[in-house]
Parts: sequence; C-alpha cells; structure tokens
Amino acid sequence: MDIFKLIKKIQENLFFSNGQKESKKNKPIEFPTNFTWGTATAAFQIEGHPDEYREKLSDWAEWLDKPEKVKSPNGAGLAVKHYEKLEEDLTLINDLGADAYRFSFNWAALHRGPDDFHEETLAFYERLLDGLKVKPFATLVHFVLPNWLAKEGGWENPNTACEFNNFVKFLLENFGEKIQYWITFNEPNIFLGFGYESGIWPPGKTNDLNGYFKAYQGMLTAHELAYKSIKGYNPSHQVGFSQNMYYFQSYQQSQEGEAGNSNKPKIKPETTTNTSHISPYKRRVDLDLVPAVIRDQLHNYSFIESCLDMGSLDFLGVNYYTRFIYKFSTQAKDPANPDLDSLLWGQLQSTLKECKNKENSATRVRESSHNSLGWEIYPEGLYKVLSSEKFKKLLGNKPIFITENGYSYIETSPEDKDLEDKYRIDFIKGHLEAIHRAIQENVNIQGYFYWSLIDNFEWALGMEPRFGLIHVDHETYNRAPKASYHYYSEICKTNQVI
Repeated sequence: MDIFKLIKKIQENLFFSNGQKESKKNKPIEFPTNFTWGTATAAFQIEGHPDEYREKLSDWAEWLDKPEKVKSPNGAGLAVKHYEKLEEDLTLINDLGADAYRFSFNWAALHRGPDDFHEETLAFYERLLDGLKVKPFATLVHFVLPNWLAKEGGWENPNTACEFNNFVKFLLENFGEKIQYWITFNEPNIFLGFGYESGIWPPGKTNDLNGYFKAYQGMLTAHELAYKSIKGYNPSHQVGFSQNMYYFQSYQQSQEGEAGNSNKPKIKPETTTNTSHISPYKRRVDLDLVPAVIRDQLHNYSFIESCLDMGSLDFLGVNYYTRFIYKFSTQAKDPANPDLDSLLWGQLQSTLKECKNKENSATRVRESSHNSLGWEIYPEGLYKVLSSEKFKKLLGNKPIFITENGYSYIETSPEDKDLEDKYRIDFIKGHLEAIHRAIQENVNIQGYFYWSLIDNFEWALGMEPRFGLIHVDHETYNRAPKASYHYYSEICKTNQVI
C-alpha cells in the first residue's frame, strides 16, 4: 500500500480517548517553522555492547544478574543489538524524516578506568555520528555508571564528578565539532528515587536520605563542571539536562475535575457538628495536598532550580509520561517497592489496570486511558506542567525540548506483533496537541523527541515493555517499522498534526 494512503487510512480510523472518531473537517495543527522533531534512545537500553555485560563494565551489567531486581526476560545484556546493527538502524533514523536524534554515550564502555579510554568503542560513535543525517543531541549519563566508579561510592564520592568531567573533555576532543546540544544527565530525580528511596535500581539503597543528598550534590557538581568544560570548548554549544516531570495532584483535585476531568462527579464537603466548624473533608483536602506539593517540588523542580542558581542551564529537557495522584497516609507504601514505607506519607492512588486474567500476568488491559504498564495516558498533565505559573516563571524564555514522551505496549503472544499500533498514534497526537496549546501560551518549546525510536530494554521491567516506533523481534532481532513510525514520519516531514 502507498505510504500516504496508509497514513490517511490510519487517521480516518483513529479512535481517541473520548470514544469519538476524528472529524475529517479538523484543520491541521501547525507547529513553529524551526520546531525540532526527533526520537530518543539510550546506550544500555539498545546497544548490547559486546564487552559490557561479559566484563561487567557497568553497574547495570551487574544488576542484570539479580533476578529479584530485573524482570525476565532481561535480554542477557544484548538489549536489541544496536551495536551490531548500527548501519540498519542509521537507515531507519535517517529515513524517518526527523530533524534530530537523541542518543547517549556508553560511559562505561568508553571510559574503563582513569585515563583509560577504549578506542574500539570510540570508533562505534564515530560511525554513528558520521552516519547521522540529522542533528545529534548527546546524553552523557543515562542512569548507568562505570563499575569502577560505582564500586567506589558512585555519585556519593566526589571523585566521580571529577572523572565525569575528564570523560566530557575526552568527548569534546573527539566529537566537539559534531555535537552542539549536550544533555548532561537523564532524569537525575528518577535515578535518585529508585536508587536511594525504593532501592529497585543501583545502588539499591532504601530510604537512604544521607546517600540521596550526597549523590544529588555529586551529580549537581558534575553538571556544573561539564557545563563549564563544554562552554569553554565552544560558547555557542547548548547544555542542559532532561528532567522527568509528573503532573502531581491530591486525590480530591483529581476527583473534582481540576485537571479538566469534568465528567467525574464532584465531591461534596461533609457536614459536621463540631463547634470548630472545620469539616473532616476540609482537613482531608489539606492533608492530601502535602505529599503532592512536596513531591512536585522535590521531584520536578529542585534540580532545575539548583542548575539555574549556578547559571548552568541553557535549555531544559522535559520527559513526561503520566500523572501521580496522592492521598495523605502515615501508613503509605513506596509505589515502586510495596515492602517499604513511603518517606513522605503519600499513598499513591493507583491508576493501574489489573490483568483481565489474574493467573496470567502477561495479559494486560489495553484501552485508550492506560498503556500496558498501567500508566494513565493523560496529555492534559503535560499541558498543565508546561503552562503552570511556577514553570513559566522559573524557566522564563529558556528553550524547552520534550526529550521523552512515549507509549508502552506488552505483547501477549508470539503472534501479537504490535505493528498496527493505533493506541500509540493516539498517544502521540494527544500529547502534541497539549504541547501546541502550551506553545500558544508563549511557552518556548522548541522540539519534541518521541521515546523511543526502537523497542528496548526497560530497566527493572526487562524486555517486555515496548515503547518503540520500530518493532524488534527478540529471537531474530529483525526490525519492522510500526504504523506509528509512518504516522510520526509524516508529522516530521510536514511540521503539522492532522
């Protein structure tokens, strides 16, 4: 079938979350002329570097050997063999028609000890950058640490920031003329939360606030050192980091429609005969705001504010997937580790959809409101984050790039190949509409990177979740572009959403 006919057919049959077909009379949504379209990946999630797992070069290469920490199948360190299939993947990247590609350097495979940089791995990135026909956005740390540094305390050890800066200088010497946009860290807040609160990621510490803030300071120092090194090399280069941002709400806010969910019934305040005239419901509302407000500050904004205070942020990358709804409870459990008490007395209100057949954990509910991981699909939350007075006041006119935003599906059988993925197309369209609304309100959003280009290893969740525009067969490693690849390609080429 002609590709443009395929796109038209997809659009005509697309169902959105309100259950209504798209009106053919809708006008295209036009994005700014210089808007950047791209996709994103990360080294450990796709590469399958031949030395990394075998020689345990990284903390995550060791973590894979903990079945209680990483769900099976875990890919056995091969991920999707991007290292081996670079030329094929370059063709898929360049043929997409996007303007940019966000990747991460494999720090552990490149930097194997003090002053020990690996030439063969360096040659891989030379081939990658020489083969790209689009603008590279380079991420320097996407969660993974070289094991020789992790074993010495990781980011809690001040030496790690110094060695990171040596790594940055090495990259500048080799690729400084090929890269203009540098992302120092991907989601420092996620790394700190999963590594030092829930303990489900390396270094596997639980409710370790002392370690949390030592590592926070180490990463902040590393960011500042890298910023100065990159700007010293070329002042025109742009340096930022990518922050995972959730839309945080109290339970009552979500029920009362404050996020635009007007179909839910309003909660009426309870009456009371108490002479103080303070109703139990009113007190509950105030308490439920506590974990939401604290999490919003700690998770969304603290690292941004620190970088701005240091004068080391040229742009911000925003990664957005869903919203979090909280109830206050002194008995609250960590949402990522149910055996652990929550530090901030916030009980996350699960929006997860249970399996249809509870005896078969591979069977997931798939509907327009949730992905197969149970994450709520909530584009309105992205708009709310980007258009909030706090966000706009803090960032001013600094450029914003949506550096991750994606939909996960878990296949339920070998025949379920996830190729005609209308739900992923719906997800992209809904979030781009939310971004466009924020742009119209003068938020300086300059680009969008879909996560991810290709199906990949998804950390503690293993290989099951599929975020990619390109399907990977886990037995043969064959690539197959999904319908969403073609849909997104048309958006990239026309700069508009229909």
